[in-house]
Amino acid sequence: MFQKHLLFAKGEKEPALIDLDLGQGYRIQPITYQEYLDACARIEDQIFGEYFGFRWQEARSPEQRQRVAELQNTPQGIQLCLGLFFESELIGWHYSEQADEQTMVMKDTGWLPGHQNKGLYSRLLPELLKLFGSMGFELVKSYHRMTNNQVIIPKLKAGFVINGFMVDTYGNNVQLVYTFNSDYLEALHVRSGYRTPRGRTAKLLGL
Repeated sequence: MFQKHLLFAKGEKEPALIDLDLGQGYRIQPITYQEYLDACARIEDQIFGEYFGFRWQEARSPEQRQRVAELQNTPQGIQLCLGLFFESELIGWHYSEQADEQTMVMKDTGWLPGHQNKGLYSRLLPELLKLFGSMGFELVKSYHRMTNNQVIIPKLKAGFVINGFMVDTYGNNVQLVYTFNSDYLEALHVRSGYRTPRGRTAKLLGL
């Protein structure tokens, strides 16, 4: 079994693995997990609007709530919390976490509406991919509402491909995946029917 380890502690600020001037007064830099949670509580509704997730907390018994609280304190994998600042004010964030020994999942990215459509996401995304690749991850995955072109299109342009669909508490989602392994990317093309399996790709697929 893969042994997870905590690189980004929830209670501490980490070294500036990404500390980037995005121009026009914007900067992306590390924040603590608690700062991320505090920002979510403060401005999440303004960013994501009419999300209507299943209210798990209300559905749980006191015993189940206690169990969930205990699970939240179990060791986690690598976590990356970044705050987006405009003129020193925190106006958004990015949060990623490790899923397994080969996969980083981009869980949550957003900033206030007045700061959207300025190309900030397109500038941040390559830096995140560079970081995840340097860590040794082979895959980066993310999940988005099917109509969220504002995020899906930049990711497709950056090299992500559609890898599946799912339904969760927020509705219908598309899964995107980015791979640092060119052979696996070719295998994805084959699996989708876009390529005929040949040569090395066919071999790696056992054909």
